[in-house]
Amino acid sequence: MKLVSLIIGLITLIISDAEGQTSVASPHKPFPVFDATLYSGKPDLSMHGLQPITLVYAGSFGSHWHKESDHLPEPESVKAIARQAEERGYPVVIDIEHWILKGTHKSITASLQKYLTVLQWFKESGPSLKVGYYGIPPIRDYWRAIKDKASQDYRAWKEDNNKLSPLTSAVDIYYPSLYTFYLDRAAWKRYAIAQIEEAKRFAKGKPTYVFLWPQFHDSNRMLGGRYLPEDYWQLELDIARQYADGIIIWGGWDIKTNRPAKWDEEAAWWRKTKEFVLTLP
Repeated sequence: MKLVSLIIGLITLIISDAEGQTSVASPHKPFPVFDATLYSGKPDLSMHGLQPITLVYAGSFGSHWHKESDHLPEPESVKAIARQAEERGYPVVIDIEHWILKGTHKSITASLQKYLTVLQWFKESGPSLKVGYYGIPPIRDYWRAIKDKASQDYRAWKEDNNKLSPLTSAVDIYYPSLYTFYLDRAAWKRYAIAQIEEAKRFAKGKPTYVFLWPQFHDSNRMLGGRYLPEDYWQLELDIARQYADGIIIWGGWDIKTNRPAKWDEEAAWWRKTKEFVLTLP
C-alpha cells in the first residue's frame, strides 16, 4: 500500500495542461491565500482562512522621495518600517514601481542597485523577515509573455529577465503580478503561466506568491474597475493554485473616488474565494 501511495503521489505531482506545458503541483502542499485588500468596513478575513501579509508602499518610506526617480528613501525610514514588520512576522512585499528595469545597461544597473540597497537596509533591521518586491522579478510584460516561446519577442523578454539576476538571487519570495487587462481568458492564462514559470526559473525553491485582483486593471479605459465575471475569477484562482505556491489578493480601492471601496460581503468574487479556500489543504 505504501508503494501504491507513493506512485499515486508522484503522478499527482506532474500536471500537464492543454497547451502542453508542465507544472509541478501537490494537492497536499500548503497553499496560503493572503489578504492585501484595502476595503473599508472589511471584517477579519482570517476566520475564512486568509492570512495577513505586510505590503509596504513606496510612500511608507516618506511622502516625497519617490517623486524623483534617482532618489533613495532615507535609510532610517526603511529600517523603521522593517522593525515594525518584523514584530508582525508576516511575509513582506515592498511595492516600489518607479525604478525602471528596461532600457540601457547603465539605467538597469542603476535601478538594480537601488532595489538592492533598499532590500539590504530592510533586512539589516528585520533579519528574520522573508522579503520580495511586488511585480519583479520577472518583468511584467503582457504582450511579450503571451507570445510563442520560440518567438523573438518571448526570448527577448527572458533575456531582459536574465539581466535582473542580482535581484533574483537577493529576494526571498517572488511576487509576480497577474492582474487582468482584457477579456481574453486564454491570453490571460498564457500570460499568468509565463510569469509564474519565469519566476520559478530563478526561484530555486523560493516561494512564488502571485498577486490577483478581482477587478480589471484600471489601465483599460473601457473595463478598468469592473469586477471580473465570477467564472473568470474562478479560472484565475485555479491557475494560480496549479502553477504558483500561493496567492495575494489585492483590491478594494475605488479608482473613481481615490478612496477605499466599501466591503461587500455578498460580492461574487468573495463568495468564490471562500469556496476556493475551503478546497485547500
